[in-house]
Amino acid sequence: MAELRPSGAPGPTAPPAPGPAAPPAFASLFPPGLHAIYGECRRLYPDQPNPLQVTAIVKYWFTGTDGPSGFGFELTFRLKRETGESAPPTWPAELMQGLARYVFQSENTFCSGDHVSWHSPLDNSESRIQHMLLTEDPQLQPVQTPFGVVTFLQIVGVCTEELHSAQQWNGQGILELLRTVPVAGGPWLITDMRRGETIFEIDPHLQQERVDKGIETDGSNLSGVSAKCAWDDLSRPPEDDEDSRSICIGTQPRRLSGKDTEQIRETLRRGLEINSKPVLPPINPQRQNGLTHDRTP
Repeated sequence: MAELRPSGAPGPTAPPAPGPAAPPAFASLFPPGLHAIYGECRRLYPDQPNPLQVTAIVKYWFTGTDGPSGFGFELTFRLKRETGESAPPTWPAELMQGLARYVFQSENTFCSGDHVSWHSPLDNSESRIQHMLLTEDPQLQPVQTPFGVVTFLQIVGVCTEELHSAQQWNGQGILELLRTVPVAGGPWLITDMRRGETIFEIDPHLQQERVDKGIETDGSNLSGVSAKCAWDDLSRPPEDDEDSRSICIGTQPRRLSGKDTEQIRETLRRGLEINSKPVLPPINPQRQNGLTHDRTP
């Protein structure tokens, strides 16, 4: 049975003194917005009153310290314990700190079903788990704080092939598939950094019966993409066929292969078919009296 590590905000080093008699110095170190978060973590992990804490010099509080941050969520992460491991690693805290920094600097919030293209093993190893999906934490419930309601979003590590399927279809669909495969996450969506197979390699039927069918019926909910741009000197001849300068030599662009052309044509065809479907069902002529506008849910 996989073991879960505590997720969300860690508990304080000592329980806070009750009531208004708490020393001002302690109160300044224990922001009021964290009381409810710590309480929810203690509810889920009652046997861990003083878990390991990892902090940073520059802190990014989603729930705010002296006031609301405006984001209203905290990140959690469930990691499978390695054999012989006696203490949890600290790299998940660094990972969450990096995501928090991105949110504060870009002011782009995270939502359940979002994906994060990381393009590198999450633990800086040789793992195939190099990207992330986000979902509502299956155990930590939303809590009320003095600054508003805070929800918990769980990070789920995925392989590149699973990320691509989430982009072509949707993140929630891939998360549901991960829940059905115990070694790929199971009901608690536990990330196993030593997982060497994708869910499509474990169960090849998932690609055709679930993902391809879902793309055909639902399309994709991808609303935007990010990209890295680079440039090179096209005046120098390419070193080989893999060189980016081989795309264009002088003024003669390289023609697309037949396989690329067919893939683009098929993608456009699917998009046109999805967009041509009626958004609403036809109106019943017997009820089209100018007053009734019932719509079938």
